[in-house]
Formats: sequence, C-alpha cells, structure tokens
Amino acid sequence: MRGKRNKKDMPQYIWEGVFSILNVLVPGVVMALFAAYYQNQRKREIQIEGQLAISRIEGYEQILSCFYEGQDNHEVSLKEAEDAKAILGYFDVDTFRYQCPNAFKDEASFDAFYERLTTMQRNYQIYLDDEASRQLDRSVGIYTHFKTCMDAFCDTEHAVDLNVKESVAREHIEWMYRLMGMMMFSHCTRAYAELDMVVCKQMNRFYLTYRKHTIRKWLRSVGETIIHVIEVNRNRKGMIGQLCGVVLSLYIGKDERDLVRIMNTAIEVMRYVHFSDRYTPQEYFECKRIPSDGDLDLYGQVFRAMMHDGGIQYQR
Repeated sequence: MRGKRNKKDMPQYIWEGVFSILNVLVPGVVMALFAAYYQNQRKREIQIEGQLAISRIEGYEQILSCFYEGQDNHEVSLKEAEDAKAILGYFDVDTFRYQCPNAFKDEASFDAFYERLTTMQRNYQIYLDDEASRQLDRSVGIYTHFKTCMDAFCDTEHAVDLNVKESVAREHIEWMYRLMGMMMFSHCTRAYAELDMVVCKQMNRFYLTYRKHTIRKWLRSVGETIIHVIEVNRNRKGMIGQLCGVVLSLYIGKDERDLVRIMNTAIEVMRYVHFSDRYTPQEYFECKRIPSDGDLDLYGQVFRAMMHDGGIQYQR
C-alpha cells in the first residue's frame, strides 16, 4: 500500500523542467562570461596596438622631419665657395657645387641637430619596425662618425699646447664645419633618402602588430658572427688572413668604402684648416711652403689624443 505523498514534494515534471533550464542556462552564462572577458581583453590589446601604431607613425614623421631640416641647404657666400674649391680641389670628393647642409653651417647648429636627432632615436626607435630601426642606425651612424672627428678637431684647436688664439680657433672651427658639410652633402642626402624609402615601404604595408622576423633575425645573427670571426682573423699572416681580407672587402659595400675614404680626406682637410691662417692651399698641398716637422708632429699628437679619447685612433 502506497504511503501518502507529502504536499511539500514537487512533481517530477517540475524537477525535469528545472534541470532542462539549468542545462541550457549554465553553459550560456559561462559562454557569455568567456565572450565578455575575451572581448575586454581584445579591446585592451587593440587600444595598446593603436597607441603603439600612433607612436610609430609619429616617430616616422618626427625623425624624417629632423633629417629634412638638417639637410636643408645653407647658402654659402661666393668667397667661401671659392675658398672651398681651392682646398677640396686637391681631393677626389663630390661637392655638388659646394652646397652645405643647414646642420653644418656652424658648430652650434650641428650640435643642436645631432642632439635632437639622437634624442628622437632614443625616444622612438623602440616603436619602429625592424627594417626602419636598422636603417635609422645606419643613417645616424654617418653623422656619428663625422661628429667624432669634428669634436676632436674642436678640442685640438682649444688645446693649450698649440697656442691658438681663441678668435682664430673659432674661425678655424666654423670654417671646418662648413667644409665638412660640403664634403658630406651627398652622404647626408643618401642617409635621408634611404631612411625615407624604408619608411615609405613600411607605411605602404603597415601592420598594427609587430612581426617577430624570427628567421631573418636568426640569419642576421649568424651573419654578424661570421663577419666578427673574419674581422678577428683578417690580420693573420698567410692564406687565412688574405682570404678574410677578400671576404671582408666583398662584404663591405661601395657606400661604406666611400665613407671611409671621405673620413680620411676629412682628417687631411682638418689638418690644413689648422694651418690655414699661415699657408694658402696651393702652398700647403703642393709643398711650396709647409709647416715645420715640429708643428706637424705636435698637431698630430694632440689630434690623435683627442681622437683616441673619442673612440677612434688616427695615424698621420
């Protein structure tokens, strides 16, 4: 005999209905929470990527603007052009009608330009694409190499051992900067143009996210290791040293070799500028009247010391 059903007991169909609703509701709530979490995460990622993209574009604009302003032409006087022609005519350099970039018009202008350029490099390089970042290093490196030489010359002119009057030293320094600008005009133009081409290519296929370039970076790392080994062994005697020298000469491009040649020419021009108040270019370069061995040795010693302090050793 069945017992009486408790009034508090719920019918079976109600429980089945509740479980059916829960079977639909719980997965739906879980999926909704997951979707909301994913959307919030993706929204934050897009905001971060957008800010990075804005910083990258701003970096492109600011850096190219700095290069362009430094590359803007500074009008030199007819007398300066004639004097520069009398000096640079003894060297194999392209002067492009003795045009001088605005950054090289004097010491203060170059220092301000270089400080602004390197500050932008530090501030924006982290946002740049890998290719643009490496090209920026190469373009800034051209100015860095010459800045080391020019700073050494300025320190040499102010050296107590040489006994150069302050007014004369200042004239030498300002004239040296304009001469370097005329010699460097093509290299400065190339540095700006190459960076501009890389940036244009990056903008044409702009990505919000950063590509890792894993294979490219690995190959570059292997190549740099090989070149380092070759540089270490190029001074060895015998076949190994000769082979390393040949491989290194093939690896270094024409533009890099030309830059090294221009730097050596620049050092020779700087040495003449130091004696330019006593000798004409014709007298000095054609050895009609030249400084004494003592004066040349003293200048060479001071200049080498300044170059060594700046990280470069120069042998006269």
